[in-house]
Amino acid sequence: MKIFSPTRIVALLALLLPFLPMQATAQAAAEPAKYVFIMSSGAMPTAGSGLHLAITAAKSGRSVDIVLAASALDLGRKGAGGGPVFPYYDIDGPAMLVQAMEAGARVSVCFTCLANQELDLVDMLDGIAKINAFSVLDLMEAADVVVGFGAPDMGTGITIDPAAAMAPGDAMPADAAPAADGEPECDPLTDVDACM
Repeated sequence: MKIFSPTRIVALLALLLPFLPMQATAQAAAEPAKYVFIMSSGAMPTAGSGLHLAITAAKSGRSVDIVLAASALDLGRKGAGGGPVFPYYDIDGPAMLVQAMEAGARVSVCFTCLANQELDLVDMLDGIAKINAFSVLDLMEAADVVVGFGAPDMGTGITIDPAAAMAPGDAMPADAAPAADGEPECDPLTDVDACM
């Protein structure tokens, strides 16, 4: 009697076949979890709580995307600082965002929120990208976990130093409001790249 007859090998494979997809699923589960943090408040402690989780997730090897919207744009503005301090880190929200980016978090800013606040991408920290509504939806659909941090907007307490926000050699304009960047109005249903 042969131990490894062709019939026995086929029977053994037939028994193992149902378990092979489980092994593939287990391997897929071993990939780092994907987190998306939607930040619509720059106020402490709301922003600090979200950034604390984002920093922790990024430092632990998880994939982290942070989307800044509404008053949370202040967290990513050049020259931002001086706001309320998050006790655990003993730094303010803008400094926490920088720590999240240094830990590997990708940061995007809402296209429409920039326009509503008369800002452009050049007003934001280096490394922050514009994102539109369709791309936010794509991020959320691909994520394992989506968490939103927003609160009734009562101001962030963050101050913006106009001189720090300017490029070296630029003169402070008489009117502090930035000029319109000339981007045309858009229809979010037809213009995927330009609208948020």
